[in-house]
Amino acid sequence: MCATADPFLCTLDVERGQRRGGNPDVTRKWSLFTKMVTFLALLLLAIAGLYGYTVATSVNTVQRELEISRLNQLKFLADRLENDIDQLTLNAYNLLQDQSVRDYAMLPVIGHLVDRNRLKMTITEKLKLQSTASAWTNTLTVYFPETGDVLSSDTYRALKPEYDFNALKPDQWTFDQLSGEFILYVRDREAAGEVSVILSFPSENIRKLLASYEGQSRPYMYHPSGRFIFDYNTDSVTAIRMAGHLWGRDIGDSVTMVTEANGMSYLVSALPTVLDGWVLIEYTPLERILQPIRKSTTLFIGATAALLCLGVAFAFALYRNVQLPIRKLVSGLARFKEGDYGVRIGVVPAREFRLLTEGFNDMAKQVGDLIDKVLTEQLRAKEAEFKQLQSQINPHFLYNCLFFIKSKARVGDTESVEAMALSLGEYYRYMTRTDEDMVPLRSELDLIRNYVSILNLRKPRIDYSADVDEALMDMPVPRLLLQPLVENAVLHGIEPKTGRGAIRITGRRLEGGFALKVEDDGVGMTPEALLKLRGQLRGSKTEDGGCGVWNVKQRFVRKFGPGAVLEVDSKAGEGTTVTLRCESRMQEATPA
Repeated sequence: MCATADPFLCTLDVERGQRRGGNPDVTRKWSLFTKMVTFLALLLLAIAGLYGYTVATSVNTVQRELEISRLNQLKFLADRLENDIDQLTLNAYNLLQDQSVRDYAMLPVIGHLVDRNRLKMTITEKLKLQSTASAWTNTLTVYFPETGDVLSSDTYRALKPEYDFNALKPDQWTFDQLSGEFILYVRDREAAGEVSVILSFPSENIRKLLASYEGQSRPYMYHPSGRFIFDYNTDSVTAIRMAGHLWGRDIGDSVTMVTEANGMSYLVSALPTVLDGWVLIEYTPLERILQPIRKSTTLFIGATAALLCLGVAFAFALYRNVQLPIRKLVSGLARFKEGDYGVRIGVVPAREFRLLTEGFNDMAKQVGDLIDKVLTEQLRAKEAEFKQLQSQINPHFLYNCLFFIKSKARVGDTESVEAMALSLGEYYRYMTRTDEDMVPLRSELDLIRNYVSILNLRKPRIDYSADVDEALMDMPVPRLLLQPLVENAVLHGIEPKTGRGAIRITGRRLEGGFALKVEDDGVGMTPEALLKLRGQLRGSKTEDGGCGVWNVKQRFVRKFGPGAVLEVDSKAGEGTTVTLRCESRMQEATPA
């Protein structure tokens, strides 16, 4: 049941309850504009997603077929390499079974039965014949450990052996970096005499084989130790980068991968070869293969962008003529619910919404007038609360003064009692002027100077100073704004301290405001005590209701508004500083 007869206020109350979770049956609905824009966006996303899936499928299919094609061509090249090397290897092993070679190995035993020179010439002729029978340039060398003789198809190598047999591994291909040759070392120790055959061929044979490859890319050979064999047209820099991506990977039977280099994507295929550790690699730029698909994708993106522009233009027209007026009306209602009762909606271009905005403006004016009446009553209540806060401060000061007079009268110090009574009379003459709640800052400083003089009559141990900008001296402030802060500085800072203490008041004009500070060099506060005090200042009430700093903060905020703050800083053994800061000097608080 609504407490007021105004139906719009009832509606606002109901909506506030819903926003706090009061009515779960009422849910927020999407606007027509949001639905249409969402539909268009989802439609474009569906088309783009379908086309993207088609393109991805096409790219994957082409890439898969390309991988199979490139790998088959690479296998064909690897088979050619293996056949040529197997032919050379077969020649080397056949030499171990040759009867002439075996007879020469047994010369130490049967030397008196055969002609050594004739047998040597026969073996040399066979070596040259087998070497030239292969399409590859190669060298066959036979070494006889028993006699130390070396026979070779190359006459120079027969005269000057250059192989380190300790470094060669039997039945394994070894690459000599200095000569650029592949070397195969085989031996037969089961015969009557030991025989070793060394087969070598230059890497130029492999280079020519690579050059005969008819594919669009250029294959090359790679060894994990960092050796490469390129043909005559290979881009060595790119090839080395491709091989770097295979570093540490297990080649197995074959490897196919896509990698990035030089800002482009490459399809890399690799196969192991019959040469120990050497890998045959071929790479193909994917951009060149996928160029037609990329072109169609670009055309689709252009068409989609054109549709998107048309959609944006349509959405803008719908937004300007429908959504914008509704948004202004909703924004006005939201500000109205937040307490801005002076909100008005300007003229909208759509005629259909003009009647709604004019009705809203009339309604807001009527509600604003009603709120002004309510605020007037609230101001009166806040003023009464302010009077109560002020009454909580004045008796506290009076009790301290009367206690002082009692103490001095007990010791017979009539001059101090007389001075205290005179000063106390001046103080209450100032305080009982209830016609004005705001007084010039100059008057507050005079009161504090009089107050400190009273304290020094009892015990001259307080050094007081004030440094306030002249521009702030006539600024109106609440009565008894600074005196409770000075009193707290004396009671809780100076009194517990041994020796003299100092109190300093400073006032500075700030940009658009001012700052007042009350500083003392007393005993200060521990971090725990400071944290507790700050917690009390943030609360609505203090625990015992007698905290003067809390009362000062409440009056300061009431008079100067939300921009007014009270800050307390303190360090044990160093003193305490209370700062009153306001962003706008002449601003006064408006009751909530």
